[in-house]
Parts: sequence; C-alpha cells; structure tokens
Amino acid sequence: MFRFIILSIFVIGYTQCNIIDQNDDNELLLAFVVNRHGERTPDSDELSLSNEPERIKKLIYIEGLEGLTNVGKRRAYQVGKFVRQRYGSEGYGLLSRLYLKDELMLRSTDKERTKMTAQLAMAALYPPEEDQQWDDGLGKVWQPVPYTAVPLKEDYLRYYSNCKRFQDLMAIAKAESLNQEFKPYTELFRLVNITTGRDFSQDPLLFETLFDLFKSQVSLGLDIPSWAKLVLPKLGETARLAYRLYFRTDEMKRLGGGVILNDFIQAASDIIAGKEVTKRVRLYSAHDFNIGSLMEVSGVSRHEQPVPEYGAVFALELFKSKSTGEITVLPIYVAKAGESSLQKLHFKDCEAHSNYCHFDKFKNMTRQYLLPEKEFYNTCNIKTEL
Repeated sequence: MFRFIILSIFVIGYTQCNIIDQNDDNELLLAFVVNRHGERTPDSDELSLSNEPERIKKLIYIEGLEGLTNVGKRRAYQVGKFVRQRYGSEGYGLLSRLYLKDELMLRSTDKERTKMTAQLAMAALYPPEEDQQWDDGLGKVWQPVPYTAVPLKEDYLRYYSNCKRFQDLMAIAKAESLNQEFKPYTELFRLVNITTGRDFSQDPLLFETLFDLFKSQVSLGLDIPSWAKLVLPKLGETARLAYRLYFRTDEMKRLGGGVILNDFIQAASDIIAGKEVTKRVRLYSAHDFNIGSLMEVSGVSRHEQPVPEYGAVFALELFKSKSTGEITVLPIYVAKAGESSLQKLHFKDCEAHSNYCHFDKFKNMTRQYLLPEKEFYNTCNIKTEL
C-alpha cells in the first residue's frame, strides 16, 4: 500500500512512447542527460527522524549511510541501458558500440552513490566489443570509462549546499512558505513534532527528509510508523511542497540549473554554426534537485514536473529535421529507469500542441536563466581554480 501511495503522489502520468521514433524525420545532434542516482540507504538527517535508528544501522552495515543498495545498483545499470538504447547504435547513433572518448562527457557529483551510479551505467552502456576486451575474464564484460567529479564545495551541481547566495534565498523561501503554502498543515506540524521530537516549523524541508526516510525504510523491508500511515497523503503533499522550495524564485532556478542550460545553448549554437563539437552526449550523474532545476530553467510545464524518483532521467535533446532543416529542442523524461517508458514533455511557453520547440524560440524564452560557470562561482563566492 505504501509503495502505491508513494507512486501516486510522486509520479505524474504522461503520454508514453518508444525509446526512439521508428519513422522519425529528425536527426539527433546533441543530448544533455541528467539522472538521479539509484536507491540508497538513509542519510544522517533522515536517520535522526527514524523511530528505529539502531535497527536501520544494522541493516545497512555494508552500505553505510547514503550508500547505494543492491536495488540501487540494478537501477543504475538500467540508466545505462536506457542511454545505450536511445543514443547508441540501436537508437539515434550518437554513441558508438566502442567507447570513444570524443563522443561522451560523463560528470558525477563527488558522492559515492552518484559515482557508483555513473560506473554502473557505463557498464551497461559499453559492454566491451572485441577490440576493447582487455582480459579473458572480467575484460570480456567490463570496460572502464572515466568520469569527472569536482569537490563538493566547488561543484555547481551542489549549488544548494555550497552557494551562500542560494542558502540566503532558501532561508527567505522557508520563512515565507510557513505563512503561505504550509499554513493549511498546522496540525501536521504538531503531529510530527510530537512523534519525531523535531520542530518542522524551524525547517519545513524536513518534510521531504521524512518522506525520503520512509522510502528508504520500505526499500530495506521495514514498515513505516503507524502514526505516519494515517497521514501519509498529507506527508506526501508537504514533501512535494518542500521540494518545490528549491525553485521558488527565478534567481534560485538560475543558480540551480543555469550552468547546464548555458552549456547546452552554447554547444547547440556551435553545432548550428557549423563548428566542430565533440562529446555530443553529456551525462550528469546527480540528484533530484539537479533534474528539477534543469526542468525549471528550460521551461518544462509545471504539471509535468514530478519529484524525481531514484533512477529518474531527464534530457534536453537537439534535433534537425532531415526534410526542412528546422532545428528544435525536445525535453524527455523517464520516471524510473527499467520500469517506466520514455515520456516526451512540453515547454510551457512554446508550441502548445508539439513537444518540439524551435531552437531560436527556446533560446529566447530561457535567456534569463543562462549562467556561465564562472559567474556561478562569483555569485556564490566560491574560490576555485576550475
């Protein structure tokens, strides 16, 4: 029952389609792909809200806090299978069967769960062809693929933890939300205070922390507390409200997703101008907030924005019509790799009846959110040599 409620709260239904369109007139030129890591164990903040912290610690003695579980490893592998099927030789052909360094950029945040997710996804993406088999045992099934990860304190993908300006804006957002979107949940604030010993009015983001704890507990084979079952729909509502606080203002959206958007626009513009652009597929092994921020700055319709589950995949793709030469951008989403079908989303300020948006219009409607990487560091007062 809990799994069903989780699904109904967090997953929004869209029109489903195949991995690629068999009779598509479009040629894929570029893809920026952001995925959330696979299922993990609770983190320390979540564990502090648990009614069974010692039992959970015993169950996760192998993975530790925030560790990728075996279920999460399988999920990460499915992320790689999706990338292979859509962008590899059996899909649009941007990636070869062999691992070729000039075709792919792979970046991960400097967290164990995202780095392991990246490695597992690559194992699915590049099962070694004969020319790259380096051993008669492991070398026949595994091809090493490099990724980039920078320190958390310098990583624009971790904007919510390292950017002082974003943290200041979040403090304002939390204070305002208590008298606005969270105001109808006064009784729920009292209940969670009694049951967890924490005052959620000091930090409404704890609602998402609590809901993530419950998802982790269920994945570990544990039940959720009886008190929570009675108010689970309301807890789901407040968790989603807490998640939405990360994108409350345009400046928060820009700090969260502006760098990736800027890189996409730049790469797309170079391709259109006829410049040589390598690494036409760029993968980011990251977090739910990275998917959400890129959805926001690229203008994905609000009603098509879920709270990303473990193994969720969101991508911006650049296409060229073979018949007309028109250049368009398409947003796609997979709610849970290995379980969910690919979904074509819509940009709220673009063509109402098409998933595809003309590139010039897309560039114009997103220009306020473009954020060069160096400007991110300056705004956030981050000292870096990157």
